[in-house]
This record gives sequence, C-alpha cells and structure tokens, in this order.
Amino acid sequence: MNILLLHGQGRTTNAMRLLGVRLTRLGHHVLYFGYNTRTDEKFTEIVKRLIVIIKSMPSDQPYALVGHSMGGLLARASLTALEDHPPFHLILLASPSKPPRLASRAAHSRIYRYITNDCGQQVANAEFYKVLPIPTVPTTIIAGTGGPRGRWLPYGYEANDMAMSVEETRLGPQYEVIQVPSIHTFIMNSRHTLHHIDRVLRH
Repeated sequence: MNILLLHGQGRTTNAMRLLGVRLTRLGHHVLYFGYNTRTDEKFTEIVKRLIVIIKSMPSDQPYALVGHSMGGLLARASLTALEDHPPFHLILLASPSKPPRLASRAAHSRIYRYITNDCGQQVANAEFYKVLPIPTVPTTIIAGTGGPRGRWLPYGYEANDMAMSVEETRLGPQYEVIQVPSIHTFIMNSRHTLHHIDRVLRH
C-alpha cells in the first residue's frame, strides 16, 4: 500500500519518520508531505500543493492518507479534488473535528499566532469546520487518551491527549474511533497506533 504521511502544525516530516520506518518494515511504501505553518502559505494554498502531490502518485495503485492533527485537516480538505482517484483509506491521528478548547484559548496568544499563522487560526475557528469536507471514503480516527484527568484540569475527567479530548475528534457514529494510551505529540510513535494503521489497511 502506498501511504502518504502528513505531519501536524509546528512540526516537520521528521515527526512522522519513525512511523514511516515501521510501516516500511511491514511492507508498505511510504511517502511524506511537508509544510511549515510559520513561513508557508495559507491553509488553502497548502491544500492545493497537497492535491498536486497526490495526483502525481500512480493512478493505478491504491493509496492511503495518514494525517496527524493539522495533517488530518489538510487531508480532509483535499478530498473533494480527489474524487477521480480517492484514497483507499483515510486515517486521522488526533485530528480535531471541531475547535479544541485549548486551541481556542491559544488562538489569542501572540506566540501561538507566530508559530502557527493562518493554519492555527483555522483550527480554532468554528466556521472552518463547517466547510471542511466530511469524508466519504473509509475513515478511521485514532485518538489519544494519555492526557491527565482531574477536576481542575482543562478537560476534567474526559479522555484526552493533552491537546484535545476524544470527543473533539469524533466525526459521527459511522466513523470508527480507536483510543490509544498516548499523548497528542507522540501518538504517531505509539505501537498501538502502528498496529491499528496496519490492520485497517490490510482489511
């Protein structure tokens, strides 16, 4: 299976390298898509570049998109333009389906705005999610539950990955949500995550 890995905002393709190496060892062909939220173009321009990359892949071979956080949002945004050769499977790693509470708070921070630019503002914008395509291809959501829980913490006793709750990743009852004991930053390095990605792609 050809797999295109998309990292999260504020990261680089290096963040997905360990997952890529492990998937390669399992027999998959791995590719990477990189972008820089601080210096790159706006969200829509990154999506256009992503679509060009995907359409340059062999049209006679199935492929999967695996996006971490912002990478998952970029993957979703590209789907409408890929109807002539849609992905075999879309896997969203800790990717929000609504504005995460913590992102909404951080959106007012100068440091957050500087690091994440337009992409970071979109994550915290409820209107952004209303126009983001709902996947019509087989889709699996993997959400982390390694975040702390407690009465005085941001997510209380809700299952969370320190950046968002499991509930904030859900798209609807028709989409499988797999929970793994990991935090947001390192969910792609979890062996539980690796197992589930390999499992759904071989199904």
